[in-house]
Amino acid sequence: MKLDKLTIWTISYLKIFIALLLLTIFYSANAGSSDNFQKRDYIHNDIGDKCWYTQETDFESLYFHEAIKGKMGIITFDDPGCMSESVLGLDINKMMINNAIIRWYSHRDAAFKTSTRKLFPSSTMQKKGLCIQSSKYPIVGVMVDYEIKDNSIIRVRHEAAIQGCGT
Repeated sequence: MKLDKLTIWTISYLKIFIALLLLTIFYSANAGSSDNFQKRDYIHNDIGDKCWYTQETDFESLYFHEAIKGKMGIITFDDPGCMSESVLGLDINKMMINNAIIRWYSHRDAAFKTSTRKLFPSSTMQKKGLCIQSSKYPIVGVMVDYEIKDNSIIRVRHEAAIQGCGT
């Protein structure tokens, strides 16, 4: 079946409209809610040390999308060297961070793919960072961006994706 240009254009814009509608519904449901991100806690690094962090919330962030405001968490580690590169690189530390972050975005059974090898390079309209995909819920993804200085993760930004990753 061959589609004409108008049909393809209509389908493309319909997908964008549906994604924006879902985003509006998602953010409306969460807009009035309290800040559910953990303000202060720790995440274990690759050798088992507790890396303490504080977390701020930007309720009108344009960091990941540049055109759509979202609720972004910003984790800043107290000790900038705690999540440093080891023999295995930064991959284990990123996975540990991802495991902590995904708790705030879905049910326990979401089965997010938190390994760095399984992260997607983006999601719908995403301009920065990577995307963590739920195995169980195809439309659930979490955008994440690691700030690295001197071979150590010093800050991590995260936000719900508009829809699943890789779209």
